[in-house]
Amino acid sequence: MNVSNIIVDFANANKEFKTNDLSEYLSGKIELSKKMLSWHLRKLLDEKKIFRISKGVYTTTPKIIFRPVPNAHSIRLYKKLKAVYPLLDFCVYNGEILSDLQHHLSYNNNIYIETERDATETIFHFVQDMHERSFLSPKEDIMSDYIRLDKRSFIVKPLVSESPIQEVNGINVPRIEKLLVDIQCDRDFFYLQGQESLYMMQNAFANYNVNIGMLLRYASRRNIKPQIEKYIKEFV
Repeated sequence: MNVSNIIVDFANANKEFKTNDLSEYLSGKIELSKKMLSWHLRKLLDEKKIFRISKGVYTTTPKIIFRPVPNAHSIRLYKKLKAVYPLLDFCVYNGEILSDLQHHLSYNNNIYIETERDATETIFHFVQDMHERSFLSPKEDIMSDYIRLDKRSFIVKPLVSESPIQEVNGINVPRIEKLLVDIQCDRDFFYLQGQESLYMMQNAFANYNVNIGMLLRYASRRNIKPQIEKYIKEFV
């Protein structure tokens, strides 16, 4: 039996395993350097026979793709926006989708509307005509004083070019890579920043399929690539 098969058998016998546990198991069977063990693990990852949960921890169960389901309010608003502004790009989502990543749950009933930077003010007024509780790129003080997460508000802000988005139920919503970066950057997410945002990133890597290349490219566009790289080294 070759090394890869031995590793896969060990993985199948354990729900999840650490590199150190695998190394100890292999030491009683074959001689294998740390460098070669890392090579075999990378090979099995590429072949999708094992999957990384976090740094030095693996499983044979693939992670799920983060596909947040838009609520009725988001879908209805998105359709209205596209009907009036068909040439603009939008990303619309409800704040409830953040709860899947959170440790300390804080209910967020806001609707987020992102569009091209030059069009944000126009879209803000369009949304405001329909919904009084609308805000344009609110800062921390506005969020604290005027926006209650348990009451629905509509937050309009710029959609960064080449943002990682996906289509779900006919509307554009964020990919997990976009959310992980935006939580670190956007002033309206100040209440999530700090230790909670670190937990959310750890939770994302533990439970969902995160495209690291896409995450870093978007982080670079938002000027926080070094910070995200530091977090990745801790969790992957």
